[in-house]
Amino acid sequence: MGKYKIVVETTGMKKSAQQRYNLITRNKINADIKTYKTDGGEIYSVEVGPYSGKKQVLQDVDKIKSLGITNAFITNG
Repeated sequence: MGKYKIVVETTGMKKSAQQRYNLITRNKINADIKTYKTDGGEIYSVEVGPYSGKKQVLQDVDKIKSLGITNAFITNG
């Protein structure tokens, strides 16, 4: 299991999550949309990873940010 992942976007709008997912995968980065159920409905999180090494995760987060997704961030897990 990897040490790092990139959270690209978390939103309550499925369409927005799908658009971010499409942009990321068109640029040859493997992504996934995770759905979390809450009392208020569903939350969609576009995530990349897991990564075992810091070098690759840093390269990919820079690439994602260069696509205009400036809020993407790296997290452990």
